[in-house]
Amino acid sequence: MASKEATVYILDVGPTLKAKREGFNVSRLEETKAVLLKLLANKVHMNRKTVYVSVILVGSNHTNNELATVDEDGSAEYQFVDVLQPLGIATLDLMKGVQNDVEYGETMGDCMDGLIVAVDMMSKFCKRLKYEKKIYVLTDACAEINKDDVEPVQGTLKEEGIQLNVIGTDFDSEDGTEQPKTEMQKENEIFFKEMCEAASGNVFSLDEALELTNEFHTKKVKPTAVYRGTLDLGDPESHPDSALSIPVHMFPITMPVKLPTAKKYSMLSESAAADDLPEGHTGLVNQSRTYKLKVTADMAGEDMDVDTEVAADDLEKAYMYGKTIVPIRAVDLDAYKLRTDKSLTILGFFSASTFKRDWLMANTYAVFPAPADPRAEVEIAGLLFGMFEKNSYALCRYVRAEDAEPKLAILWPEITAETKFFYFGQVAFQEDVRQYFFTSLTDVKSTSGKKLEKHRLLATPDMISAAKDFVNALDLMTVEDGEEYLTPEVTFNPAVQRHKQLIEFRALNPTAEFPPVPAPLIKQLLPRPDLLDAAQGYADTLIRLWDIKKLEKPVGKRGYASSLENDKDGIAQLSGVGGTEGSLFDGLADERNNNKRHKSESVFGTATTGSVAGATGFVPGAGSGSAFGQGQSDLAASGMVPFEMASVREVGTSDPVKDFQALVRIATINTQQGVRPAGAGWISVSLAVEQMKAMVLKLILTSFGDQLYEKAIDCLKSLRVFLSHADFADVAMLAGRQEDDKETIQKRVTTWNLFIKEVKHLCLQTSTSPQRIDFWEMLAKQHRKTLGLLTAQEVPVGAGGVSDAEAEQFWEQSQDASVEVVAPAEDEQDEDDLLALMD
Repeated sequence: MASKEATVYILDVGPTLKAKREGFNVSRLEETKAVLLKLLANKVHMNRKTVYVSVILVGSNHTNNELATVDEDGSAEYQFVDVLQPLGIATLDLMKGVQNDVEYGETMGDCMDGLIVAVDMMSKFCKRLKYEKKIYVLTDACAEINKDDVEPVQGTLKEEGIQLNVIGTDFDSEDGTEQPKTEMQKENEIFFKEMCEAASGNVFSLDEALELTNEFHTKKVKPTAVYRGTLDLGDPESHPDSALSIPVHMFPITMPVKLPTAKKYSMLSESAAADDLPEGHTGLVNQSRTYKLKVTADMAGEDMDVDTEVAADDLEKAYMYGKTIVPIRAVDLDAYKLRTDKSLTILGFFSASTFKRDWLMANTYAVFPAPADPRAEVEIAGLLFGMFEKNSYALCRYVRAEDAEPKLAILWPEITAETKFFYFGQVAFQEDVRQYFFTSLTDVKSTSGKKLEKHRLLATPDMISAAKDFVNALDLMTVEDGEEYLTPEVTFNPAVQRHKQLIEFRALNPTAEFPPVPAPLIKQLLPRPDLLDAAQGYADTLIRLWDIKKLEKPVGKRGYASSLENDKDGIAQLSGVGGTEGSLFDGLADERNNNKRHKSESVFGTATTGSVAGATGFVPGAGSGSAFGQGQSDLAASGMVPFEMASVREVGTSDPVKDFQALVRIATINTQQGVRPAGAGWISVSLAVEQMKAMVLKLILTSFGDQLYEKAIDCLKSLRVFLSHADFADVAMLAGRQEDDKETIQKRVTTWNLFIKEVKHLCLQTSTSPQRIDFWEMLAKQHRKTLGLLTAQEVPVGAGGVSDAEAEQFWEQSQDASVEVVAPAEDEQDEDDLLALMD
């Protein structure tokens, strides 16, 4: 695209244009003016200083051009040709002049005179500089044309590279539609077609011109390099001989279109007298900002009775640290900033087969070798073909300018017959990636953990077939006589186009009502009627098979409130979207226990959270029932981990019971949703149990006197409740395999019985320093019934357990050498844990 444009519009205003075309209510002149206003509006919207336009009237009552002459004998040339505006910037004033000030002429004008004036004006203005030059002639072709200077004019058009386009009010359309016309119009139409063909232009009928000007157009953007530097492979500074450094330029390929921002406008400034303003009327607003030190009660009384103005240079940034304001000087902020150099560096290569399109983010760019650099072209070509043959992409680090934030991007080759370059697409860093897990769409389980084969949420073959038929009925690929409908090239942003239309209309019509939304926009925003008719039968079938019903609940203030409830099969379902009855977070806590919110202390301060016992269903020390109160699947019915639990990854010393319950809940939800183990941070029930066991031993061994004994006993109670109070259905859901439920419960019971023996051995062995016999005595005296061995009467049938006699014998103080105790290493205790032990 040329960097500069020069366009001249020649408008015929002769008396014959007063007539109306058959079937139209406005004159030919009004129709041609509408086309001209659209052409001028496109130039105004471009808002470029290198786009110049001119308007020339032919057949006007006035003569105003540089070529007009009157000889002594009375002969005159280039008469009735009025230059409304010489070549200059397209402005709103010019459009208003065309709309309001152009009148009918009383004399027939010669369009050839106007064309010669336009060519002369353009030659003098553009000289030999590089311009994109065009001339448009809008006429009814009723006036006689002087053809004496046709050949010189055609030669000048070719030499100057000027494109000639003619819009005739009664010309025939390309589709073969003929318009009634006089013999003079027929002759002139043939003449203009020959002229335009010689000048690489086109001839349009008025209907074609109206259709083209009413179409939407994208804004032409001059390609500007966003990066001019080198593409480095290796380190050119440390290894200049082995590294590759290619000069490149990077250009944007796709950019989002944004609505133009409104400017601050002052009616007072606009209404001021033009003589009082340096540039006449103006609505611009000059903003100024002042800073004042607010006088508080403890500051008043001395010399600060009113707010004191402070210079902007005296201000410093400050950040809140709790309730304290910590000032950070500009020099400190500058020191914290990451220092980077402008660069585009290849970090490595990877197979193109592993690339996923959804990795890309932001805009797409193209990387070309630097212009007029043959060596860069050869090096880029070698790298392009090498990556193409190896089917590889490159991972690179991009820094737009010095000290700019580095970005991670991918380069992939694009080789065509016309050009060769790299595509550039930004990707995210690892810490910017968020993974979300959702409930399965194909597996539905009941509260007992049984996988259901038939359920109203499970799709049947008939349902899937109906959905495919419905989608195929709305296919847009062949709806336009075998062609795709609404291709991206002809589908425009409705907000941008409507905004552009309304600004243009309001500029020319300050008080009129806005026009309706254009039909092309409505067409692309609404479904096609023929597609709706064709798909209606499939839609009815889909509604019947899927039992789709309209939700009548009112939408709440925020539009996303919802609550969860179980259906007859025990599956957690959305009971409604919106409304004031529920909350997005309803169902995260067990409301059937009527638990209230409470404040919980942690090493991070006091935070308001949901009741942990209610949230997980734990009832430490309960004598019967499930460890999860109403069933393990209920606690995970919401499919979400509460915010206060999401960050828990291990059992800590501050509140180990709460951490253990959170880990169990996270593991339960992950298992129920079918999330697969991934990474070292994966949480499982067995991991939570092992961490809780290690924490009990740690509390016992590191307690200062009996300070941590109560916390250790709470941990034992919570662990015993979890390992003992479970039914087969709950364990099958957690295990994920219903046939292994009995073995899983037996392992839990065995785990507790072995661990409590381990605790006994730890307390009674003489090698422990200090000895913890007092802790064992506390267990034997105060918690004999709640922390002993699990008996067969306390666990489900078939889950194992010891006899009552063996459970009673366990409390006798005797050594059990078969259990080996591994005490926590001293270096495992960090400073935070030691401080937390003192809570």
